Amino acid sequence: MTQSLLEEIKSFILRNALTQTGDLAREEELGIRSALRRIVPLTVNSLIELAERVGGREVVWGMAREASKASVLNNPQQMLQHEAAVDANRGVNLIKSLLEDRYQGAVRSIAVAAGIQTTSVADLLNIVVPVALGMLGEQVAEHGWNAEELSLWLQSQREQHPAQPVAATPMLASMPSVEMPRPAMAVAQTADKTSRWLWVALVVAAATIGYLVGYKPGAVEAPSSAALAGVDGFATPANATNKKVGAETNAPAAVNGHYDAASGNYIYDTGLPTVLKLSNGTKQIVGANSTESKLYEFLVDPATEVDSVNRTKGWISFDRVYFDPNKTTLTAESLVQLQNVADILKTFPTAKVKIGGYTDTRGDAFKNLKLSEERAKSAMATLINMGIPTERIEAKGYGDKHGIASNDTEDGRALNRRISLRVTRK
Repeated sequence: MTQSLLEEIKSFILRNALTQTGDLAREEELGIRSALRRIVPLTVNSLIELAERVGGREVVWGMAREASKASVLNNPQQMLQHEAAVDANRGVNLIKSLLEDRYQGAVRSIAVAAGIQTTSVADLLNIVVPVALGMLGEQVAEHGWNAEELSLWLQSQREQHPAQPVAATPMLASMPSVEMPRPAMAVAQTADKTSRWLWVALVVAAATIGYLVGYKPGAVEAPSSAALAGVDGFATPANATNKKVGAETNAPAAVNGHYDAASGNYIYDTGLPTVLKLSNGTKQIVGANSTESKLYEFLVDPATEVDSVNRTKGWISFDRVYFDPNKTTLTAESLVQLQNVADILKTFPTAKVKIGGYTDTRGDAFKNLKLSEERAKSAMATLINMGIPTERIEAKGYGDKHGIASNDTEDGRALNRRISLRVTRK
């Protein structure tokens, strides 16, 4: 990137004549350029402030990666035409969810200053947002940045261009206190990759950052309570008595991620972020397919029961809990997920859980059993230190039993070396 992010975005939009379509073509070019000088900083600074919040940088990084995968900058005219045909207000939805009650005032301020219609401001937002995320995605792909590195680079961009007053963005701390029933579900598959990342924007089941929620391949939507009645696994007044038991997660299953040769661990892809509302008023931003999200879903859904007969069912593998090789010492990064789990368990004070430790099949079976037991107890002790009463948690090692993948590959062995959790009482 040869110039600042703000200038790159404006130059890309003007160079590709993205403002010369629809109602925007009837506005004066001077007014459009004036509006862009305000809308681009509004968008970028909103993303920067989100990236500075706990968990927010993973949100921005995830959207940027999806925009990059969708190649939204390769054929921008076609991409915008497609998005307009599906839903013309996806960029607006993102900025509105970030600005909340400041959104209308910001739009009116820009419209008056630039001398254009408020509807044209919205149209420009629907152009600027995908272009901005596409450019962030290109930076992530080019430099191989993780979420923290992208966040640091974004901060350097803000230092070059301080935020204008209109770009002030209330984030997680000022979000409405609304209970999240569960992440929204994926529906019909779409073949067009250019819409994947923006479909995430429309899921507002979290009632917080409406744009930033769970993702699975394909289009997604936020169903109403009426639409959810009768849907398997979602408790509404109409179906709350239809009990179900936890799915068997301690069995071979398809997972997303990759083996990291440097650490010997399996790095899970936990999906795009979703927001979990906890009883103490805090919120967790975690992957929609993460351990935290699965545990929260199980505990919050009254239609899901603990299977007291088949105790191989209901196991949830930790996806960010690791140990030093052949030791029981937890890595520093593991404490983050364990703290998240502890906070979730505090939200559901009647719940009890069991921690299971597992190894692959290499080495002596007895030593593996002992190692798995000690690792499970280490995770349990950490949760107890984080405030979970001892009577609510137990631990057991299973050695190389109950593998969830083949032990013939590095990937499979890394998956089998794990710590899992099972709810034993809700």
